[in-house]
Amino acid sequence: GFLYIDKTMIIHQMITQGVAYFLSRPRRFGKSLLISTLEALFLGKRELFSGLWIDSSDYKWKEYPVLRMDISKTVSSSPEALSTSLQEIIKVNADKYGIEGIERSFPSLSLSALVTELSKKSPVVILIDEYDKPLVNHLEDMDVVAKNRNILRDFYTMIKALDEHLHFVFVTGVSKFSKVSLFSGMNNLLDISLNPNYSTLLGLTEEELRRDLQDELQRVSKSRNKDKETNFQEMKQWYNGYLFSQSTASSRVYNPLSVFQFLQSARIDNYWFSTATPTFAIDLIKKQKYFIPDLEQGIIVGKEIETNHEFNMIDLPTLLFQTGYLTIDNYDENAWTYRLKFPNEEVRRSFLEQLLLEFAEIRPSEMHTILFKLLNHLKNKNLTSFFETFNTFFASIPHQIHLKHEAYYHSLIYLVLKVLGFSVQSEVSTNTGRVDMVLRTDQCIFIFEFKINSNAQAAMDQILDKKYQDQFKLEGKEIILVGANFDPFSRTLNDWCTNSIK
Repeated sequence: GFLYIDKTMIIHQMITQGVAYFLSRPRRFGKSLLISTLEALFLGKRELFSGLWIDSSDYKWKEYPVLRMDISKTVSSSPEALSTSLQEIIKVNADKYGIEGIERSFPSLSLSALVTELSKKSPVVILIDEYDKPLVNHLEDMDVVAKNRNILRDFYTMIKALDEHLHFVFVTGVSKFSKVSLFSGMNNLLDISLNPNYSTLLGLTEEELRRDLQDELQRVSKSRNKDKETNFQEMKQWYNGYLFSQSTASSRVYNPLSVFQFLQSARIDNYWFSTATPTFAIDLIKKQKYFIPDLEQGIIVGKEIETNHEFNMIDLPTLLFQTGYLTIDNYDENAWTYRLKFPNEEVRRSFLEQLLLEFAEIRPSEMHTILFKLLNHLKNKNLTSFFETFNTFFASIPHQIHLKHEAYYHSLIYLVLKVLGFSVQSEVSTNTGRVDMVLRTDQCIFIFEFKINSNAQAAMDQILDKKYQDQFKLEGKEIILVGANFDPFSRTLNDWCTNSIK
């Protein structure tokens, strides 16, 4: 059977209070299903909504001609291929209504001819899914993006010109790219991506899960031999956390793909992340020399995550937010700033693992062997073997990627330790300064200080002089001080020393 969460109350609010909307959400978050729902509504297929909220509402169920255009299915390797694909989409819609003779020299003109003909009987509904796919798919080739943008600009500009023939327009995508005329041309297109009234339109809320999926949750709990609440909290840690609103009072939502896969398999795993690799984002992290701990500890951004972007100038935090790898942690209305963080354990762990593999450029099996050794060395408090093994990892990183500054090496060690599942904090403030890194295990606390082109004793002296360890003594665990030095020329940790405080 199928699992379905009733969102028709929110949908009714949207279609009765406005005429043109844009909604940005990450991939595989239910945008296409929403388009299908809207299509069925505007075609007047009331029988499909039996038992749902809208079936008992005052909705009139009037039938309209609906043009559904899934731009993700276009061939966009060249502007010629994109233009041909758009013409085919228009032809499919025309054939659905038995209309012939609307083909013109450009897709925009064909669209105009079709809408004009259809509107002779009733205003037309236009539903566009993944409007930006021909751009997002080619961000590594800006020449293709620029040419595809010109095709899309003409196409979307025509929709504005057809305003008098339209009843409703709904557009989905991942990002808001400027100069495609979707946002500048269509003045009445309301962006509801961060509107609190529609923050739960896609995704699953905890209330919905507990109310509508009781039987499935019970079955999974029994299969996993865990009590129902323990099972739910684990699912929440892995798949909840997305916030699509400035208001932290809005409900956070679960990733629908991951939740439904989990309920089907009864196994915690990487579901959503595995459907695509964030290659472009990882390349940006390398190119911009991004300090990796910031990704987890929180990135402060401004209103740029709400605005239109030049496709060749979108910054990393905005890209990661719009593609679903970061989400809103909170919003400061006085400073007009957002704090972005990983939404959940699935994204955090999977993203960091992929980042590690991309940096090292080795096979996953080799990486997991290295990680297994590092994990055991730390558990046994064998720092010498830990650093020696870490140098094996450093050796796997191509020399052109290595950067000659401390933050780069600091980031890599942090990244490895987080992938191993340790509790790690970077740049920890004390009353005498900032500790480079603090790692906690069940038995002890490691305090790390790193140097570059110096020596390990200088790092240790800084720890002792500033008494970084004092702040952690009340925790009652063994404290291990670690000073380490990076040699950027040999690309190794060439010197380290430790000091244990019981």
